[in-house]
Amino acid sequence: MRNITASLSCMLFSLIFYFPLQSFAAEDARAYISGITTELEAALQEGRQKNLLEDEKYIDAIIDQHIIPNVDKEFMSRRIFRPRWKEIVAQNKTEQAYKAVFDSLRRTYRFALSAYNGRPIDIRNSTVKAKYSVIRIYIHTDDKGHTIDLAVRPNENSWRVFDLSIDGVVVTKTLNSAIKRTLESEDIDSVIAAINPRSES
Repeated sequence: MRNITASLSCMLFSLIFYFPLQSFAAEDARAYISGITTELEAALQEGRQKNLLEDEKYIDAIIDQHIIPNVDKEFMSRRIFRPRWKEIVAQNKTEQAYKAVFDSLRRTYRFALSAYNGRPIDIRNSTVKAKYSVIRIYIHTDDKGHTIDLAVRPNENSWRVFDLSIDGVVVTKTLNSAIKRTLESEDIDSVIAAINPRSES
């Protein structure tokens, strides 16, 4: 009987502490994303007032300032270039790979950000997993708007975005699938270049 009581006490203790920790993780992740979206919204508002949202260089500058610094570039690149990432590292081409990933992220975000209509960016649903959280934001446009899911995880006393989806399309999974044939047969330079086809640059 004592063993059963002790087991129940342990389970209750675990539950008491587990769910608050989950809640804290979600709130911390939401606060992190809220900080990003506040700065992003201000930059988009300024661009809209100056009629610059159709200027590709202006949008890229926003992405470079407010999004890319928050990306876990190594983790995201590994997911995109698997199973060839170790070869990229061995050939000292990680910076080349990071640049290709950032170029792809700029192309991905341009479409959603350039259509921004001035309404506040919404922070919506949060999903908390054991090792990461997914925070959903919604960018209003004159059409249907764009839903962006940001997968974040703790990294060196902060949070970093390690994956994302726009309107349901997961970036790392989509890019990895798109270059699957190249990953299987081509040299590393070709693998890295494959995520940014020239016709789409």
